[in-house]
Amino acid sequence: MNQTPALAAGATPPTLAGSATLKHLVFEGTHRVIVKGVALRFFLRADGVWAPATDTDFQRAYELALFDPDALRKDVLCPNARRVEHTTVEGWFWSNGCNSAGLCTFDDRSPEECAGMAQVARGTATR
Repeated sequence: MNQTPALAAGATPPTLAGSATLKHLVFEGTHRVIVKGVALRFFLRADGVWAPATDTDFQRAYELALFDPDALRKDVLCPNARRVEHTTVEGWFWSNGCNSAGLCTFDDRSPEECAGMAQVARGTATR
């Protein structure tokens, strides 16, 4: 039986890189999620248009983007050298460098409200 071990009395729960105490990681299956008072919204790019996505669909697409899409079609797992990620104060963008992209917006924004992200998606952002 595979069970998560209980913390010993007085032990401190794990944290993520110095962040607040990690209580749980749960996907909600919704398009809009509130985390520590910040509204996150998830979108996937389909046919040239940003479409609302659930957090679970967004996560699955992101995980697939980690692997080379051409190799995946041949049932081979290898890292995707074309994958890109970019974060601004507006949101977090990722692309598999081919035909898949995702956008997680911060503060309840729509993709249209993210001018910096639009530059990233077009490849015109400066570093």
